[in-house]
Amino acid sequence: MSTEVEIKFVVKPQVKSQLEVLLADYVIIEQAIKPLSNTYFDTTTSQFRQFDFGLRTRKSLDFAEQTIKTAGIVRGGLHQRPEYNLPLQGDVPTLADFPAEIWPSGADIGQLQADLVDLFTTDFERTMWLIQLPNKAEIEVVFDQGMARSGEQSYPICEIELELVRGEVDDLFTLAQQISQLGNVRLGNVSKAKRGYQLAGLYTPKIKPLTLLMPAVDSESLADIFVNTLTQSYAHWQHHEQQYLETQDISALVEVVAAVALIQQTLQSYIDILPEINFKHTELDWLLQQLSAVGSASQLQQVMINNSQLIAKFPEHKRITKELQALQNRFVDFTAIDGLFNSPRYAGIMLSLSQLLSHGLSGVKLDTANVLAFANIHLQKSWQSVLDSVLSAPVLSADDYLAVQAKLKQNLLIGLCFSHHYAADCRDKFRLPWLDILQGIDDLAVLQILMGVATQQSEAIATQINKILIRKQRSLLDALEQTRLQALTMRPYWTEE
Repeated sequence: MSTEVEIKFVVKPQVKSQLEVLLADYVIIEQAIKPLSNTYFDTTTSQFRQFDFGLRTRKSLDFAEQTIKTAGIVRGGLHQRPEYNLPLQGDVPTLADFPAEIWPSGADIGQLQADLVDLFTTDFERTMWLIQLPNKAEIEVVFDQGMARSGEQSYPICEIELELVRGEVDDLFTLAQQISQLGNVRLGNVSKAKRGYQLAGLYTPKIKPLTLLMPAVDSESLADIFVNTLTQSYAHWQHHEQQYLETQDISALVEVVAAVALIQQTLQSYIDILPEINFKHTELDWLLQQLSAVGSASQLQQVMINNSQLIAKFPEHKRITKELQALQNRFVDFTAIDGLFNSPRYAGIMLSLSQLLSHGLSGVKLDTANVLAFANIHLQKSWQSVLDSVLSAPVLSADDYLAVQAKLKQNLLIGLCFSHHYAADCRDKFRLPWLDILQGIDDLAVLQILMGVATQQSEAIATQINKILIRKQRSLLDALEQTRLQALTMRPYWTEE
């Protein structure tokens, strides 16, 4: 049994020649090019997926092997997964050859063997370099290019994998950072196997809201919360990045922004007690700025999905609907987002966070302050900044609500990380009205976009549209004001005894 420690990149084909130039600066211990054919197996009832195992055969010109990869750890793009490789006789794995201790309790090996079916194949050419770094660390670098197939379905494979052979994990990141600067390189979190399951119709990735699963309160520390928040947010980010690139669904991009914002807020919250963390917060500021139009694009999408009846009241509503669709495309252009996700600066951010997570907190000193005390201080500080804003004024306009949106989001983000430390009924009673207000502010932003579209119409049409929108805005502001004034009278849950 061995444990792979590797970093994977999804790349464009032209990167290969650039990679060859980069690696020429290192001592190349070994180099080879060979065709590889992998076939992935499971049972008719997907038992291996339920075990979180991967089962495959691999054949090349001079060898054939069978492999089981058991459940491992993927933290921030760094893959660590135990694997068992054995010689293969024939075309189908022989499960009895693998060590008995790897199987879950109660597994019937004979029945698993009888139920095996092949799911998909990956055929690709692998170019391999075993290189030595100046500090004598050794890393295997492979460039895989080919196709995955399941029935009549297929998808192209073009990847770089870096596997640590000898040395420290940081040696892996040193080389990875150099490769990331080539451009057209994106940190990958979806294995060939998972893509194959998707191809075979056995796995369907979904867009899902960001939630956090935390350890039990009685056994957790600030370090646990910090690492869990960043790890889960990072995984959420990568999952929805891939989803957007595959589907161009704006909703996936919204979840990317949510994950980046939570990571940024978490790093800012801990900055005073974790000054040793070597991460440039300005890089996340830059990234959020690059994605700043996503909110408007999402709001436009909601306009067209949820407000069709409102738009239908507009004169010439069919033409205006087409204008809204064109406006959405100007807010978020797929080509531009694809370029961003494959840019050197973006890859550098992803790798820096991945390296931070690979260490956990072993390389930094963490204050042993009580978790609840830490949470109370940060929640109160953030809440006071909200109260000091226009949000606590006697009367708010639409512009006032839009101006305070960022501060309110920031406070609710901080609460997300520590919410499990407070009584659910008290916590939710306080949070829910403010979440409703945030939704109302989004609705105000939608109306603002529609008012902007109205200004592009003839005077007569603009007058009719604005009459409809102003009436809608007044109704929304009345509801927001009622909710806000009531919510301001509530005692914050972190001050409860």
